Amino acid sequence: MITLCDVKIMPRGNESQMPLLYGANAVFGPRDRVGILAATGSGKSAVARVLSGIEIPSSGSVLRQGRVSWPIGFAGFIHPYLTVAENIQSLIRLTGHPGRDVLGFCEYFCEAPGLGKTLARDLTPTQRAHLAYAWSMSVEGPGMWIADEIVSLGNAEMRQLCDAILAERLSNGGLIYLSRSHGQLERYCDKFYVLIQGRLLRCADPATGQAALDAVQSASLEPLENA
Repeated sequence: MITLCDVKIMPRGNESQMPLLYGANAVFGPRDRVGILAATGSGKSAVARVLSGIEIPSSGSVLRQGRVSWPIGFAGFIHPYLTVAENIQSLIRLTGHPGRDVLGFCEYFCEAPGLGKTLARDLTPTQRAHLAYAWSMSVEGPGMWIADEIVSLGNAEMRQLCDAILAERLSNGGLIYLSRSHGQLERYCDKFYVLIQGRLLRCADPATGQAALDAVQSASLEPLENA
């Protein structure tokens, strides 16, 4: 479960700008599937990082009960001068990851036996993306998964595998999915919010949220009369 209590997020390095999130209060239950519609450049990645605990809010508090993932596919943990296996072991020690065959799962998902011996700097962009996704999804059991646009990746066959793994994880967990695509949110979620000018607002469905975003954008583009 994640509870937001009057959360405010300011842009990094520019406190004079408008907040990316302001006065947000919400409760996301342990098995909720929450979709947050957010336009490009609105701060959805910053919100995802705060939800997952990678960053702290500028003010307010984020209360987490149970295990919460970092954003699915987040590759910021990968150190280029460590092998894949060393990267995984380092992160296991830092996060208290449950003791299971994480490396084996990653090699299975990436279809690359022996991948653990590879220096991270030698990974192809595709291998790096697949490794980051596999690590994100390697933990089984109850939890809350955070997604910033990415819930699957690769070709059609790989996306089917991603969807199967995600469905298995969500059988005993929850999802908060931030995306600019209302169609994707409708596919994976059943409770919806829209992020508009720093406000997190509940909406009936993604189409309603998109209509609200479009209306705000249109209003901001209208020329001033008698200027």
